Amino acid sequence: MAVIALCVFTITSCYDDSALKTSIADLQKQLQEVNTVLNDLKDGKVIKSVTPTDDGFTFTMSDGSTVGVKNGSDGTPASVIETSLWSGTSVFDLGKVQTFPIDVKGVEIVDAFPPAGWAASVENNLLTVTAPRNTDLARRGSVMVVATSGNALVVMTVSVALNILDVNGSYWDALIDSPQYGGPLIYGDYDAQTWSYHADYTWEDPITGLEFRGFPDYWGSVCFSSGGEVISNYVYQNPYGADFNRQLEVPVAPPTGNNFIVHFGDDNLSSPKSYLYFKDGKAKRITSMKVIPTNYLINSCVYGDNYFGPLASDSFIEIIITGFDSDNQEYVLMEKLLDGKDVAAYKKGTKFQWKTLDLSFMGPITKIGFEVSGSKDCYGEWGFNAPAYFAYCDLVVEEYEEAE
Repeated sequence: MAVIALCVFTITSCYDDSALKTSIADLQKQLQEVNTVLNDLKDGKVIKSVTPTDDGFTFTMSDGSTVGVKNGSDGTPASVIETSLWSGTSVFDLGKVQTFPIDVKGVEIVDAFPPAGWAASVENNLLTVTAPRNTDLARRGSVMVVATSGNALVVMTVSVALNILDVNGSYWDALIDSPQYGGPLIYGDYDAQTWSYHADYTWEDPITGLEFRGFPDYWGSVCFSSGGEVISNYVYQNPYGADFNRQLEVPVAPPTGNNFIVHFGDDNLSSPKSYLYFKDGKAKRITSMKVIPTNYLINSCVYGDNYFGPLASDSFIEIIITGFDSDNQEYVLMEKLLDGKDVAAYKKGTKFQWKTLDLSFMGPITKIGFEVSGSKDCYGEWGFNAPAYFAYCDLVVEEYEEAE
């Protein structure tokens, strides 16, 4: 304030007076907001939560009252000083604990505020953060440590994330093709001379390190029809009539978020395979994932189409999940996706839902692959006849360190 006042009286010719008055008024308002929070703390109130806004923070006090404090604008000093305790995002396995030193002098720590389901505390200039064990709680967020320093509030943040393949957000949204069949992302350019498609479709997750390196080559085509793992958000409750034009569709949204992954590819030896790899090549554990049949598969199994179905009462469709360790040793899970009993139950009103598969028996792996298989009557002269699709999400990853 003294600096600003000195500028007003000595070099007013260099500035617009109205702009200065606005800046001073803005700073005074910010200081009042900060003092409101500080006075509440002196009166014995406790900050219950801190919520970032577009231009500052909202502090919710123990009596239910809220105080909005803005950062500085138009060059005025900030009444909320925001700083990061850790560069980038700190990734947590489920239920794990990490600590972060708070090397800031001249501040008085008020408290730490984690995302929903997380725990955080500060003692002896050390922030301790504990991740939740429930995958349906906050996957991402910031732990905020609030401190006071004179007439300013200091908010120190640590970005945190659970070690889960969560395909939600703008990066993943941009990978969702339209239309579902023949779209430019997952089918790419068509070569009329060779009757082939060529699509350059890859993705990687910065949290888990899992990546899809592109579609395999199958009879000259490199596209989703060759087999692969693509991002989708298509949800339609009624699977009746679903065919290849609705190949990326499921009957119910995933438990968290809107997006999921659709796999295409069967277990025929001649069929090309696609995999998810850990980008750094280091072996990690994948302990669980969620799966559901797609509408195309459900329609074929329940109502039948020109190629397959309906599914017989004693028949089944299953998925084969194979993890490969550093020595190419395989860990295999064969899990029923749906059978004749599920079809009968569906006709009576029971809906298909996402279910969790336990992969904790697998050792540390460097890549994982998926295939769709079934009972003998699911095969014909040209191989697997049923639509070889299923959807999945929420692969839970754990870091693995070899014992010394």
